[in-house]
Amino acid sequence: MRFHSPAIQYFHAVRRTGSIRAAARVLNVASSAVSRQILKLEQEVGSPLFERTARGLTLTTVGEMLARHVMNVLQDLDRFRSDVASLSGNWRGTVSIACIESLTESVLPDLIASHRGRARRVSFTTEVKGSSDVLEALSRGEADIGIAMALRHPPDLRQVALKRFRLGAVVSREHPLARRKTVTLEQCLAFPVINALPELSIYHLLQPLIAQLSETPEPAIQANSIDLMRELAARGVGVAFQTQLGIGRLSRESQLVFLPLDNAGSPVWSDLGIYVRAERTLPAYTESFLQELVRELGERERRENAAYPQTA
Repeated sequence: MRFHSPAIQYFHAVRRTGSIRAAARVLNVASSAVSRQILKLEQEVGSPLFERTARGLTLTTVGEMLARHVMNVLQDLDRFRSDVASLSGNWRGTVSIACIESLTESVLPDLIASHRGRARRVSFTTEVKGSSDVLEALSRGEADIGIAMALRHPPDLRQVALKRFRLGAVVSREHPLARRKTVTLEQCLAFPVINALPELSIYHLLQPLIAQLSETPEPAIQANSIDLMRELAARGVGVAFQTQLGIGRLSRESQLVFLPLDNAGSPVWSDLGIYVRAERTLPAYTESFLQELVRELGERERRENAAYPQTA
């Protein structure tokens, strides 16, 4: 169903790819056809929509204004298609998710597998990003749902839910700390540690605690991958720092032990936010998945609070 001018689709593709040639490949048309449609739009608007930079084509101020309108138009069209399909009992479409890496260990695989079991015609696109990049992708219309460590979000985004999980040390079951119930950062630093690099939210959660210490040894390893830090900890290389969301399988298999961090008698919290674009009404299949996601993270939050009732 094509209800809108091809110029809108072409403009959207150029905005997302940053190139006439790349947009043409995505659209499977000639580059000249894309150029004509963009020129036509610029003539109708009366202003340039793109400017050429070293990184490719970027939106002008007027282009940014048009981009917001085009995102709303195309996303409303997706919702309309979903509503029509639902009349015959069939959900059809794609759920696009931008999320932090810790969600890919068990949370998203479990949810997507469950959802696909009931709605085979709903497909998924998932991109792993840092928290700030998740919010940017959502603002640009490149994702339907964003899951990130809670940050100050722009007004064009809406926080659907906020879930709180403990940050802890993650060690192998043979590690000297493994028998403890909780640990302090100082106790962890007596051993080789695996630190997150600044692009991960964990780094920023730990920095205030590190700043309070009189002496902080150099980390044995620094990484920007939750998966790599988790696997190194399981091999006994050092102490990593994560929430329980990213260690489900290795924890169940007793390869990793999670030890909540104790900061002067207080827990260290990692707040996880679920976001959508504020002005958008989601297609039925996307809204259904969103509610499942909120329920699943709420259940995991409840189980964690039950496991550590003294800090709930």
